[in-house]
Amino acid sequence: MYQMFVLPAGTPGEAGAELMARSGRLLQAAAVKRLELPAPDLHVLEIGFGPGVGLALLADTVPQGHVTGVDPSELMHRHAAQRNSEAIAAGRMTLIRSTADTLPLPDDSQDAAMMIDNLHFWPDPVAGLREVSRVLAPGGAVVCGFSPPSGGPPNDLARMFDTAGFVEIESLTRRGGFLLRARTATGADR
Repeated sequence: MYQMFVLPAGTPGEAGAELMARSGRLLQAAAVKRLELPAPDLHVLEIGFGPGVGLALLADTVPQGHVTGVDPSELMHRHAAQRNSEAIAAGRMTLIRSTADTLPLPDDSQDAAMMIDNLHFWPDPVAGLREVSRVLAPGGAVVCGFSPPSGGPPNDLARMFDTAGFVEIESLTRRGGFLLRARTATGADR
C-alpha cells in the first residue's frame, strides 16, 4: 500500500499510477472547477500530483498562467512529466520534488492550490496547510478532495483548515467523492 499510494515506487507504484490516471479524472476535474479560477493567467499549485492528470486539467484552465506541481515520488514525476511534456517544454509547468510541509515557493506566489487523495498521508496536516497558506496570495482558493476508495476525509478536516488560518470553509459531498473549498484570509485577517 505504501509503495502504491503514499510514496509510489517500483511495480506497486506503477500499478498505483495507472489506477490513479484511470479513475481520478472526474474528481480532479470537479476540484479544478471548484477552484473557480477567474482568469487564464493565474499561478496554480497542485500538491501530490500523482500521474499528472490534475496538472493537465489545470494547465488547460490557465493557458497563459503557470502550474506548479509538488510531489515526493520520483515515479510520479516521471509519469506527470510524460503526460505534461508540452506544458513543461513551453515553460508553463514546473514539477518539484518536495512535500506539503516544505514548499520551495515564495510567499504569496500562488493564486490557487489543490490536493487530491493525499492530505491524510501528510505527517502533520496542519503544518502542511499552514505552508499552503503561506504560498497562496491573500484570498487564494484551495480545494482538497478525497475519492471514495481513499477512505474519505479525516473527521476533523474543516478544523484543520480553520486552525491553519483558512476562511470560508465549505464542504461538498458528491457521488465521485468529497471536496472541501476554502480561501486564505485577506487584509487584517491574515
